[in-house]
Order: sequence, then C-alpha cells, then structure tokens
Amino acid sequence: MLIKSDDLTELAVFESETVMYPPENYIWQRNKNDNLEGNEKGSNIHRFTWQPHGSQFTIIESVPKECLLIKVKPPRKLDKDDVLKAVNFDNKWVTVTNRK
Repeated sequence: MLIKSDDLTELAVFESETVMYPPENYIWQRNKNDNLEGNEKGSNIHRFTWQPHGSQFTIIESVPKECLLIKVKPPRKLDKDDVLKAVNFDNKWVTVTNRK
C-alpha cells in the first residue's frame, strides 16, 4: 500500500495480505455524495467506498506502526525568469487567438 500526504512530502508504504471480501458480509448503502459504501455486518466498520463518478474503489485499511515512512524535503522554488532563460524560451512558441 502507498499512502501520500496532501502535499506529497510524506509517504507511508506497507504490505497487506490479499484477502477475499464476500459481498454478503457487508451492508451496502449510498452516502451523501452518492458513493457506495460497504460497512462490515456486526461491527458496522466502514471497509469500502466506491466512487462511480471517478471510477475509484477504495479498500479502507489500518496503517500499521511498522510501516516504511518516507519524508521528502520540498525543493526550493524556481525563479520563473531563470527557467525561461534556461530553456531559451521564445515568445513565438505561443500564439493566442480570440475565436468568435
């Protein structure tokens, strides 16, 4: 599994055993965003979310304490003019047309 922080500067990596999830062991219902959620029968623990509009299916796992943590130092901000100069930017590369 790979978990990324919102700013992509921290990652957690761990392995999880592949297991079967019989659908009859879960209660399936739509949430307020019209996503399908699967809660475990008996414990009512939220285990799955399907986002049909984004074609994404998420299996919810607990993150073990013994996972690999990677922290990335954000790079320094590049100066726009220095980058354009480094690539020999030419204004002729871009044309802007107003279509009516």
